[in-house]
Amino acid sequence: MKKITAYILGLGMLISACNPMEDIYNELDQKENPYVERVELTLTDADYDLLETSNSFFTDDEPAADYIPSLLSAKYPALDYGSSALVTYDFSVGYPDLSAYTGATYYNLTDEDYQKANPVVGFAKYFTPKNPADEYIPAILSESITDAEEGDNYIIAYMYSDVEPEVDAPEEVTLFEYEFENNLGNFTTVNVLGMQTWNHDSYSGMGYAKISGYSGGAVPNEDWLISPAIDLTGVTGATASVNQAVNYLKDQWEQISILVSANYNGSDPSAAEWTEIIPANKPTGSNWTFVESENMDISAFDGQTINIAFRFISSDTNAATWEVNKLTVKGMGSAATMTAVTKSGTIVEPVKIEELYTYDNGWKKTEGAYYVKTIDYNSMGSPGKYDNFSSSDSPNDYLPQLLEQKFPYAMEGDVMVVVYKYYSGGVQTRADEYHFSEGAWVKFNPVQAYTDQYIMTKSDGWVFDPTVMFTMSSTDYQIIVDWVKANKGSEFVDSYGTQEFWFGAGAYYKNFDTRDQKWNADAFDTWQDAVKAAIAEVLLPGKFPNAVSQVSGIDVMYKVTFAIYTGIGEEKTWTFQCVKSGPNPEFTFVSED
Repeated sequence: MKKITAYILGLGMLISACNPMEDIYNELDQKENPYVERVELTLTDADYDLLETSNSFFTDDEPAADYIPSLLSAKYPALDYGSSALVTYDFSVGYPDLSAYTGATYYNLTDEDYQKANPVVGFAKYFTPKNPADEYIPAILSESITDAEEGDNYIIAYMYSDVEPEVDAPEEVTLFEYEFENNLGNFTTVNVLGMQTWNHDSYSGMGYAKISGYSGGAVPNEDWLISPAIDLTGVTGATASVNQAVNYLKDQWEQISILVSANYNGSDPSAAEWTEIIPANKPTGSNWTFVESENMDISAFDGQTINIAFRFISSDTNAATWEVNKLTVKGMGSAATMTAVTKSGTIVEPVKIEELYTYDNGWKKTEGAYYVKTIDYNSMGSPGKYDNFSSSDSPNDYLPQLLEQKFPYAMEGDVMVVVYKYYSGGVQTRADEYHFSEGAWVKFNPVQAYTDQYIMTKSDGWVFDPTVMFTMSSTDYQIIVDWVKANKGSEFVDSYGTQEFWFGAGAYYKNFDTRDQKWNADAFDTWQDAVKAAIAEVLLPGKFPNAVSQVSGIDVMYKVTFAIYTGIGEEKTWTFQCVKSGPNPEFTFVSED
């Protein structure tokens, strides 16, 4: 059923001479000695029972207009045509589907996730005011959750504290260093091909690991010399350097390679993924001179555990000799420590925070929804005992006050979905929709009171009068202000964004300012023309996008009550007609009442 009815604000309001039901009223004028009354009726449970509706309210499937005429005939059998009735009844618009929130996937950030933020967060394993979660979580989720689809909602749990970790200035530290002075140490040798293997040797007091592919001539070989595990946890900017000498290489550098892996299993190098690092500072390959390489960048492996390997290959046509004196791995590290000092003094130990995120062409904090956190339950008193609501701690007893604290700048008409935990034989995830109305957060009630007018006719009995009557609210004036900003330019809107100077509408004062220079005299001859255009061309199409031009063959009128300011406040009621049904309905001015 189209929502073409509104609350009847003036119960004594009479139908004007320009009413669209003119034929019906002409018929009434010709009647002799009518028993005519104007009655008011508010339906009770007994009335709904009499009508045999499914519930004590009407719905789209059981519209009021299908039932009320027969009820009026039964209740007022003596009334003759010309009578009218204002009928107030309950109508259910239905509960919104909030399953996208209650069914959100829960994801708890891991230690590895914190390390993806920065070294400080990675060490502390919590976010802080200086390292806010909002700044890092979208990128973390993009890397950690790879199967999300558009529109998916996730509850992201992470730790937070007001306490900032004290972190020493990062400095370069040596993470691993081994000089082959006396032996191969904890390095592993792996022979893949040939008789030659890595061994220890020395010359003039310098020790080194050595391998050669020459044995009475060049022979094929493949041999690996692999370091023990090197832990890069908490490290940034890791580097590796090598002191080495190479002879008889004949520029076949592919036969010697320095490799890094983060998944070597300790026995089979062919089963691992290896990344080659190539020094810029290297031997000529044709003498026994040792050359110390620069610090080669291996930061791609920051935070991981790695192995570094020296892989040697020779052939029956070329057999070099390779000598490695030292391997060094360094990185930027810091010794982070906890401090007991906090500026706010509200959270000393880290606490768990849970927030809704939506995957929408990337991860974004969910708009229009709020997940009740552990600290919220604690702040509410009794619900903090188990961090949930229950039959003894009703959500609606606490959530309006919580929303008032969390959203102090809410505006009329704002809507917020609140997701919370509720105990009923087990902890469940539930959600309610709250609307900000008349300065307070109110839980959405799908059953609302509506008032319609019915007219007793000679030919059809009681019929629905589809006239829509309402008084403009701050939200209605704001619709006009926003339209002007979007279509005429921000120069026609004040700095607060609540007053426009094209039509003269103002959301703050809830009126049309009809004084000179408060509306555009270049666009309109009179303030009346400006107001007519604002209501007919902007407000009504925006407020009633699905308006219909007729109901049961009756033209649909809109009686709009609004305020003007001429130096003093006045109230006006004007009638407009829907001349084209929505979408994109059209309206025209009919009369001033």
